[in-house]
Amino acid sequence: SIRKLAAVPLLLFAGLCLLCGWWQVVAAPAIRANPGNKRAAERQRRSIPGHVYTSDGRLVSGATQLSGAWVRTYPLGEAFCHLTGYDEHTGLMPGLKEALAGQGIYADPWADVLSGRPVGCDVTLTVDADAQLLATRLLRRLRGTVLAIDARSGAVLCMASAPTYNPQQLAHNPAAAVLSRNDPASPQACRAVQGLYPPGPMMELLTAAAAIDAGIAEPDTRYTCRGSEVVGGVPVHCDVPGGHGRLSLAEAMMESCPVVFAKLGQELGAARFAKYVNRFHLLDKPNLPFGDDGTCGGQMTPLGPGNGSAELVRAALGRGEVLLTPYAVAGLTLAIARGGRCVEPYIVKQIKSRRGKIVKQGSATELGAAVSRQAAEAVAGMMTASVEKGTARLLAMSGVTVAGKTGCVPDPQRPASYAWATAFAPAPAPAVVVTVLVECHEADETLPASIARQLLALLLNK
Repeated sequence: SIRKLAAVPLLLFAGLCLLCGWWQVVAAPAIRANPGNKRAAERQRRSIPGHVYTSDGRLVSGATQLSGAWVRTYPLGEAFCHLTGYDEHTGLMPGLKEALAGQGIYADPWADVLSGRPVGCDVTLTVDADAQLLATRLLRRLRGTVLAIDARSGAVLCMASAPTYNPQQLAHNPAAAVLSRNDPASPQACRAVQGLYPPGPMMELLTAAAAIDAGIAEPDTRYTCRGSEVVGGVPVHCDVPGGHGRLSLAEAMMESCPVVFAKLGQELGAARFAKYVNRFHLLDKPNLPFGDDGTCGGQMTPLGPGNGSAELVRAALGRGEVLLTPYAVAGLTLAIARGGRCVEPYIVKQIKSRRGKIVKQGSATELGAAVSRQAAEAVAGMMTASVEKGTARLLAMSGVTVAGKTGCVPDPQRPASYAWATAFAPAPAPAVVVTVLVECHEADETLPASIARQLLALLLNK
């Protein structure tokens, strides 16, 4: 009888353990995310916030006490506005919220006990302050974006967009924040990861790399350009009156001949072309801590027998329904600079507790080989020739061998063009990749090339 009676509290105790385990482990994320749960908000209100620094130690987002509450400050203002944002829902803050508040895996119980309240971690970005400030100055009064990536480590060295806004002003003025959000110029958009643009000549890099990797062509393979031809049902016009005549693939890259690359895309075929687009991860969303709606992936009409070769030709030329982010074009250039291997760049260098313990160390994620090293080196050689004696001559620098590509794409919807420049240097041993996109009223390749050249010079000197 005693054993039977003892079984009742034992069963109740086991049930209590299971119930507590369910609420504290299985259901915990949903409870924390529930809008009615004020504990997380209260904890965050009480916590001493962490700071955000650049890789060279410059403070870009601090915190100060105002009327008993912690308020964020933005010492470098507009230059970093698209990274710091102006509240916990903008910029990188959605992805760094827990780290800066010392919550979740970043909680430090000992620091909580010693200080009497939660203490946030300090976040160091991979961004170089001088490069970010220079890019912001060069983009002033323009619409566009500048990206710079360390070709060796995959660290983002610069991510600037224009137009900008004053984060300190929007943080304390909700009405100004709403006006800024609805501004037709989209000052709050981080164009590097949220802007979708027709890549135009930038797709020549992928088309050439894919064709060489697939064994369809070599840099010295000869083609014929008659000026205006119909390829796959698409009228393709070359800028040279009467066409280039007979020329090699390397010369076609140097002269940015659309007729040759249209034919090359048709030779590749829809299935192979789509395969290489996936290998280069051109349509992927960036894996950066911007939050769920802070980034977007590229767009391209699915290629297959059903939609004919016209869409394939347009895709090979970077026209039609193909839209990419500047981040994707930078990733394509980075893969060629790294011998055909793709990586996912990173922007958080490290997260450190106030007691000096490194909680998280950032690094690039290897995504595998898109093309062989031989194919990547062949395209890099053609890009170098384009800078030395082709259409990308504006990227040339004294004393440094630069591999690059420039081009303009007209916008069929309005009287505007998108001017591109993407490059890496030094070409024999790449250290820095720079990609620039400028929305301009005329086809002008000088702006992005000039910006890319100045940024390369700064970063290579550093």
